[in-house]
Amino acid sequence: MTEQELVDLGFEKVEITDHDSQNGYDYYYYYRELCSGVELHSTDNIDVKDDHWDLKSFDIPAVEIKTKEHYMQFLEVMNSIIC
Repeated sequence: MTEQELVDLGFEKVEITDHDSQNGYDYYYYYRELCSGVELHSTDNIDVKDDHWDLKSFDIPAVEIKTKEHYMQFLEVMNSIIC
C-alpha cells in the first residue's frame, strides 16, 4: 500500500520526535481505529521501501495487510462481525 493510499483511506499521520522517543531520530507512521478495540498501524517511515507500507494490529497480532485490496476485505469482515 502506498502512503497516499493510507491518507486517502483516512489514516492519521503520527509523528514521533527524537525528544519523545529518545531513539536518536524522528519518524512517523499511520494509524486508524476501525472500531472500539480494533486499531491498525502502519510500518514506520524508517522501514518503508519503495513507498510500500504494511498494516498491522497490536490487537490481532496475526494480521498483516500489504495491499489496499486486502485492507478493504479486512474492513468488510470487521464491519460485518464487530463494528
